[in-house]
Amino acid sequence: MKKLAVAILLALVAVATLVGVGCERDQATQLREESVDSRTAMMARAEALYPMPMTQNFPMRALLVEYTERCDQVNHPWYTYIMSDTGAITHYFVSTTIPVSTNAFLGSTEDVRGNRHGNLILTAPSLDGIYYGGGGSITASNGWIFIDAATGAMGVVYGCNVMTYEAPLILETEPVLITIRANG
Repeated sequence: MKKLAVAILLALVAVATLVGVGCERDQATQLREESVDSRTAMMARAEALYPMPMTQNFPMRALLVEYTERCDQVNHPWYTYIMSDTGAITHYFVSTTIPVSTNAFLGSTEDVRGNRHGNLILTAPSLDGIYYGGGGSITASNGWIFIDAATGAMGVVYGCNVMTYEAPLILETEPVLITIRANG
């Protein structure tokens, strides 16, 4: 009899606990729904005051299309300038393409693995067999790869700002002479 009373008491405590947890979950769900409803109502007010414009010309898309078409030209001269941290142009050369970031890859930088728990996105190795940062990563050692049109030499510039144009700039600056000092 005593065991039955203890079992009934434990069952009542368990039911009360489940009801309490259910109430807390219901309250949390209700708060979340109210928050979403409040944000939806606020967005409706904003859109009523400032409706979404209906664009017709798409000039930025047209610019991206033209950019893509110009970048698709083989051996098209690009006048490339390298600047110092102060913005002074220190180097100038003609490259065969727009300089390409060293953080660009020929293959995906992500590998999706699936199992019974869902998908897991992992970092995939680069084509050179090295793991790098995720897609689109830019690091402090970000460099720009280019081919010099005059010599065919490949160059990589690290840690500099680069400007590239289809036509040479007219520069009114003093030339900067850069020489390598011998050790000693």
